[in-house]
Amino acid sequence: MQIGGVMRVQLVTARPDQTAAEAIRTMLDSGVGSVVVVEGSAPVGIFTERDVLRLAGSGAAFGTTLLRDVMTPNPLTVSAEDAILDAAQLMGERNLRHLPVVEGGNLVGIVSIRDVLGFLAERLWLERDEAAHDTARALLDRR
Repeated sequence: MQIGGVMRVQLVTARPDQTAAEAIRTMLDSGVGSVVVVEGSAPVGIFTERDVLRLAGSGAAFGTTLLRDVMTPNPLTVSAEDAILDAAQLMGERNLRHLPVVEGGNLVGIVSIRDVLGFLAERLWLERDEAAHDTARALLDRR
């Protein structure tokens, strides 16, 4: 199956000139663990829960810290046509929880580790798929 089958299309985004506090409020209001930072419809960064923790640990002022200064720039992305197992392996290898989905340079969706694990669990249950089992186990075993 392809990423397009599990990606979320209700996007939660922010602009590089917004503050970390604004992005955190957006994440809380939307119930998500990341915002894709965009210029127009093109992703230029990602800001995640891990970034929030890193900032809190450094004593940063969330209300004045701009996303452009603390986001992960040029995030890894996938295409809606990419295989879910390939995306899962990439997420495991690179220790990622969120992957923006891009088509023609434009943000069209996002896939989370939860989306991928849900698919893998269902596939494993229905088909007793060994590749799904191995991929799910590798994701769950990562530290």
